[in-house]
Amino acid sequence: GNIVHGNATRLDWEEVCPKNVGDEIYVLGNPPYLGFKMQNKEQKEDIQITLNKINNYKKLDYIACWFYKGSEYIKKVNAKVAFVSTNSISQGEQIGILWSQILNEAIEIDFAYQSFKWQNNAKSNAAVIVVIIGLRNISIKPKYLYLANIKHEVKNINAYLVNSNNIFVQKISKPISNIPKMQLGNMPKDDGNFIFSDIEKKELFNTNIECKPFIRKLMGAYEFLNGSQRWCLWIKDNNINQALEIPLIRDRVMKVKEFRLASTDKSANEMAKTPHKFREQHEAKEISIIIPTVTSERREYIPMGYLDKESIVVAPNNVLYDPEPYIFGLLSSRIHVIWVKAVGGKLKSDYRYSSVLCYNTFPFPNISQKQKDKITELVFAILDEREKHSQKTLAQLYDPDKMPEGLRKAHHNLDIAIEQCYRPKPFESDEERLEYLFKMYEEMISN
Repeated sequence: GNIVHGNATRLDWEEVCPKNVGDEIYVLGNPPYLGFKMQNKEQKEDIQITLNKINNYKKLDYIACWFYKGSEYIKKVNAKVAFVSTNSISQGEQIGILWSQILNEAIEIDFAYQSFKWQNNAKSNAAVIVVIIGLRNISIKPKYLYLANIKHEVKNINAYLVNSNNIFVQKISKPISNIPKMQLGNMPKDDGNFIFSDIEKKELFNTNIECKPFIRKLMGAYEFLNGSQRWCLWIKDNNINQALEIPLIRDRVMKVKEFRLASTDKSANEMAKTPHKFREQHEAKEISIIIPTVTSERREYIPMGYLDKESIVVAPNNVLYDPEPYIFGLLSSRIHVIWVKAVGGKLKSDYRYSSVLCYNTFPFPNISQKQKDKITELVFAILDEREKHSQKTLAQLYDPDKMPEGLRKAHHNLDIAIEQCYRPKPFESDEERLEYLFKMYEEMISN
C-alpha cells in the first residue's frame, strides 16, 4: 500500500496514484463539508488554488475541490471517481458555477444516490443530508439513479441528479413565464433607527401620538410565520417636512444619515442624501404577497400570505405587489415547491427562496381565464381553512406533523388544478414532475 498524508486539494493526485497504461483506477471519498461562509483562511486558499479558473469559485462549497480535481484526474483513462457530499453540491447556484465546468464532452455522471440522511456507527452522527455522485468518462454503458434504495437505469443524470438533459439553471432578472415581476423587500440600511418593537411602538404612541401617521407594520419572515409584530418609520417625500417637525423622528433620521455617511459602502453614502427613506420604498396599492426567504425543509408547502397596503415587507424577503389571486395558488403549489427544492439554494438545511433563481426560472404555461378562475377559487378555500385556525401561527399550521386535514386537503385540490395546467395526465412522482419541468424549462429558454 502507498499511504500519503497531506492536503488533497494541493497534492498532485497523479503523483500519489500514477495513471499507468492498463490500470483500472477508482477514487472514492467522503471529503469535508464546508459552505463558502464557513471556510477558514487556509480552506479559502485551497479553493483559490484549485478552482481559480472557474468564475465565481468563491461561492462554492469546499467539497467542490474534490469533484473538480477528480473529474480532471480521470479524463481519458480507465478510471472512475465517486464522493459522498452534502446535497448542496447538487442544488442552487453551485450548479451553474461548478457543474457546467465538469459535465462536458468528456465527463458524465455514472451513478447517483439522491438526498438521504447521513447515518453511521459513530456516537454522534452528523446532522446532514447527503448525496453520492459517481463520475466517469463519456460512455454508452448504462447509468443508474438510486431513488429510495431502488435502482433505476436512466438515459442521463444531470447535475440536479434527475433523469434529464444537462441543464444549468442560472439566475435571471425577469420571469421566463408570463407571470408578474417579483421584488425584493425594502432594505432599511438604518442601523436599527427606523425599527420599533411592539412594546417600543406602544410607548411611542403614549408619548408621541403625532408620530402615528408615520408608523407602518414591518413584516419579515419571522413576524409573518410566528405572528409577532414589528413596526417602522415610513416617511415619504411629500410628508417629510411634517415628519421632521417631530423631534423624535428628526433625531432618528439624523442618526440614519450619520450611519450611512460613515459607511465604507458608496451606495450607502449616496443614500445619506435621503436619510428619511429605506433604500427602496415599495408598497402595495391594495395588497401584496410576502414570500419568506427561508423555509423549513420539513414543510410540504412554502407558507406565503396576503398583506394589506399598510404593511411594509422588509428584505431579504420577496414580495409581489397587487398580483392576480391565481399567482398565490401557483406559488403555494407542490410543483413549485419541488422546483424550489431542486434549483434553489439552502441556508443550513432549510430552503432559501430567491426570485432570480426560483421564481424567474420557474416554467409555467400560459393558461385561460377559466383556469385562473378555478385556481382563484381554490386559493380562497386555502385562506378560509387558515382562518378556521386563526389562533394558530402559520408556522404551526404548516408543520407537517400538525397540519389540519382541511388545510391539507385544500392544498391537495389546488395541486391538482395547478398540475392540470401542465397536462391532463396526473404525475406519478416528484421525480416525474421535475423531469417535466426541466424539459419545459429547456424548451422555454431555447425559444
